[in-house]
Parts: sequence; C-alpha cells; structure tokens
Amino acid sequence: MGTGAEDVEARGLLTHEVTRSVACTTSMQLERSWWRKKVPAFMLVLGIIGLMSHNVLTRTPPVPVVSDATVTTEGELITTYDADTGPFACAGASAGLAPGTGDGTTWRCIGGACIGAAQKCDGIPQCRDSSDEQACSGSASAGNMPSVGVPATGSSSGVAPTGSSSSSSSSSNSNLGGAWGSSTGNTNDYGGMSAGSNPAVAPPPAPAPAPVLPVPTPGPAPPGSSSSNSISFPKASSYQPPPPPESSGGTNCFEKAGVTYAEAWRAQGTGFWDKFDYMTNDENFMPIQYLTREAAQEKQVTVAYEDRAILRAGPRAGHLKRTSAKVVTKQKWTYFLMAAKLNHVPWGCGTWPAFWTRSPDVAWPNGGELDILEYANEIASRSSLHVGVANKCTLDQSEFRKPGCPQFIEAEFNYTGDSNCVTHYPEAIGCAPNHLPLMTGEEMAAQPIIMAAEWTKDFIKIFRIPAAQAPPDLEAGTPTPDQWDQFIVAYYPFAASERNNPGSCPNSANLLKAQQLVLQLGFCGDWGAKVWLNSTCANNKGPALPSECVAVDPHNPMGEQIAGPRDCCTRFITDEQNQYGADEYLRQNAYFDVAWIKVFQR
Repeated sequence: MGTGAEDVEARGLLTHEVTRSVACTTSMQLERSWWRKKVPAFMLVLGIIGLMSHNVLTRTPPVPVVSDATVTTEGELITTYDADTGPFACAGASAGLAPGTGDGTTWRCIGGACIGAAQKCDGIPQCRDSSDEQACSGSASAGNMPSVGVPATGSSSGVAPTGSSSSSSSSSNSNLGGAWGSSTGNTNDYGGMSAGSNPAVAPPPAPAPAPVLPVPTPGPAPPGSSSSNSISFPKASSYQPPPPPESSGGTNCFEKAGVTYAEAWRAQGTGFWDKFDYMTNDENFMPIQYLTREAAQEKQVTVAYEDRAILRAGPRAGHLKRTSAKVVTKQKWTYFLMAAKLNHVPWGCGTWPAFWTRSPDVAWPNGGELDILEYANEIASRSSLHVGVANKCTLDQSEFRKPGCPQFIEAEFNYTGDSNCVTHYPEAIGCAPNHLPLMTGEEMAAQPIIMAAEWTKDFIKIFRIPAAQAPPDLEAGTPTPDQWDQFIVAYYPFAASERNNPGSCPNSANLLKAQQLVLQLGFCGDWGAKVWLNSTCANNKGPALPSECVAVDPHNPMGEQIAGPRDCCTRFITDEQNQYGADEYLRQNAYFDVAWIKVFQR
C-alpha cells in the first residue's frame, strides 16, 4: 500500500458519469478509467437534444435548480464537472425523489445523482452505477433497487456485531485492542487489563460545526499502494472465484534460490518500535491522523512489550478524524527473506491494514513496491507487485499454472488481469498472481500466522504459514525457504518469464530498488470508502445507505465532500456521536499484535 512520503496509491475502482446541474452523487465502483476521459462532444450534443425534445414533448415547465456555481433550469445540461466549484445537488422537486424512482422530468440514480427522465433506459448509462439502464423491459420511470450489503453467494460478511470480537480469536488475545488514553481509576494499559474488561472511552466533546473544506479536484490517482482490489466487483466487494482444480505430481513447480539465510535484522521486545520511523502523511484521502512517535506512545496507539508489539486504531482526533500509526523501517535491503509472526491482524468495516515494502531512493513506481498483506473492509487479502515503465515486467502465467503444481490466479481486474506488473493508475494497476482461496483479515486473525517474503534476483515468493507449523529451520535462525513450497500464496517468476518471452521482463535482477518495510493501519479512503456500497458493511455498520449516507469516491466525488459527513465509511469510523459502537468495535478488532519481524540475507 504505497503511502510513503512521496509514494502513495489510489485504489482505482473507477467510475464514470455525465453530470448534470441537478446531479448529486455517491461514489460507486464501475468500469475502468471512464472518469478520466473527456466526454465526447457528440454525447453532449445528443444529451442536450434529448433534454430539449423531452421538455417540448411533455410541456413540463422547467424546474429551477440552484447550485453554488450558477442558477440554471432543468433543461440546461452541465457538460463539465469541476469539483472546486462546489457540490451540485438534486434540488427542487427532484430532491424529494427516492433513489431508483422518477417523476416524469427527473430520474434519480440508485447512487443519488439526478438525470433527465428521458435518459432512463436510453441505452447509454448516465448513472455511475448504471442503474438507469436496469429494469428497462417495461417502464422507464423507475428501476429496481439493487440489494445493498449482501455478500456474493457463498461468502460471509466477515464482520462481527458491534462490540464483539472475532468469534474464533483466542482468549489470550481478546483484549489486546487496548483502550485510548486514561481515565480516573483506569490506567487503560494493555498489561493491566483483565480478561473481559471494557476500558472506558472518554465521551467526545460537543461536535463543532463542520468546517467548509475544499474538495480536491478529480484527476489522475496519486501513486503508491497496490490496486489489488481496484477494479469493480460486480457481485460484492468480498467476491472471489472458486479455486481452479489442482493435481499433484508436477515437477519444478517453483524456482529455487538454493540459499540458507542468516539473520541480518530484527524488531522484537520492548525496543520493537525503536527500529522504525513514524510517518504522518496520508495521501489516500482517509479520515485519519497518523501520529508521531511521541503521540502514538502517549495515546498507546503503538506499545511494545517483552513478547509482542501492538499497533492499533486510536481515539478520535478532532472533526471526522481518527488516529492511527504508519511506521517504516530505518534500514533498507536488496534481496532478502523477511518473516513476521503476527498474533493478530486488524480486520473489520472501515479498516485498511497494510504490510508492504517501498523504495526510499527512487520515485514510485520505478523503485518498486511489494504488497505482502493488504485488504479493506471484508475484502480478502492478496499480494501484489508494482513497477514502473522504466523497469517493466509482464509475468508469464504459464509459470504459475503448471500441470500437477499449485495454481495461481491473477487477482487484478476482478481476477482477469494479464500479469503486467507496470503500474500507472488507473489503466495499469500491477500484477497479483495469488493462490486461492484468499483469506480475509478476520480469518487470519483467528490464529497466529507467519507472513514471509523472499526476494531474489529471479523471483519473489510470499508465504503464509500457520505459526503452529513454523518450519524448524526458521525457528533455528537458519531458514531455507526452498523447503516451504506448501506455504506459498503468491509467486512472481520474473526471470523465468523473461527467458520464456524475451523482452517481457528485461531487467529482472534490478526490478526493485532497495526496499524498506512498512506497517500501517488506515481507514476508509480511496479504497474502503468507495467500495462500501458493495460491501457487507453497508447497512450493517454505520448510517443507513442511501437515506443517511453515500459511498464517496475521493477521485470522483461529484460534489460530495471527501471523507466528509455524508460518507458512510467516515461516519462509521469516526462515530462522533457514539451511536454506532465504533470505539468498541475497533478496540476488539482493529489492531496488529506482532511477536517479531526478522530480515535474513545470504
């Protein structure tokens, strides 16, 4: 999740919509990159002609619509959208329309935007969710409201009720979420908590009037973290296809490094966080305040003990903000084996945890980025790799789909990606050959795991190992990952790809520059917030959608305030009126519990 000081990602769930003066909208994920393309002139002409014809035929008097930019009428079309001019909202009679209904003059998209009634079922999607082209066999005046917050068939919500902990979490970890600050008679220290205790959380101050914040202009997504889940999910954001059939008996399934590694670095014990610097920047449009080292320690957002270190969701910080931490190793390495024992990982609605690597020396994406563990809401975690055009690489999928060997599926673009690791959002979002089924954060939090990554000049392998099955060589401090094939969950064979297809990955030995490790816990933003609509979080956590909130896409807000008071995810995570139980929900679920992180080299 590249959110380093100069390298940050946009989660490219891409959207499109021709906006009218009466448009108010929610962020929804649909087809790729339309929002970045200019609206063709002929479409605008057709839209204007259609609206004029509609008004003439129906003889309906124009409905006045007021925006902060101009006073116009229903018959006039706003042909361009500039977020800096302020929000455009359904007004007048159209403001009272329920989503998915119309009044003969205006039709309201499921997402909240208003379009002309003549544009309903005209064969050209105007709503970003395409709801205007649904249920068109009969009447064009109203569509069917799609189900919200319903997972794909066979999937589970992956979300516990408010205030509950993961049903499968061990009792020894059930209270490690800790508490924020201190109160009379309660130190709220991790070590002093008794089993089943619920430390007090100070009530919030009376909410201040919402400040008028500038809305960033939509445009090319900033660089950074992986877009593993960034193309639209037509079924639900938790969707993943069934694993492909596998058989045994294959040979040479993976390349081998032939190396026994030796420990070069570790973070463990009470000095765990001394091995990291704290980063405070956020360029993923999150309702977050990343804390400095001093503030994180004071608020117990990062805490270290002899046997574990905690990084967790912190208390609220002002209006529509919650505190957290993002840390990066002080050292960097070229070629290594990294292993981290995670007793618990954050999970749940509104959370966006990430464990990834970045180059401190070369601008993103040319320095490379490897996402080891990353997910948002209830979406399952997957690994992904990101490089620039200067160090291009397209993987040969036959290398990870060999007969008789474990089968890996390219997880980008809704599991249809071409394994091109070049990243230039939103058109190119990297490669992600993962082994299915993917695991959700809640599933990984159920028992301790070891996440490992091996980077050589020929390949990268990602391992997920149940801690109870830790390889003896790793415990002995002399790991030989060539023997860990059964634990590989992602595989990037860039040297073999170049041998098979010359020119496909010509600089495999220098694909990434020296990398640092990054651990962070984010919220909502340009991934978690925009996919809220299709997640099981919608109408399960936070305010009701669409009557009380919308899912805002920070890269195409269409008049909505980014991470603002109408964004569903932001409303839940910040929970300024203590009405959604977010404090307790996050205390129980949203924390990393790390036993150790080690780096090995030849």
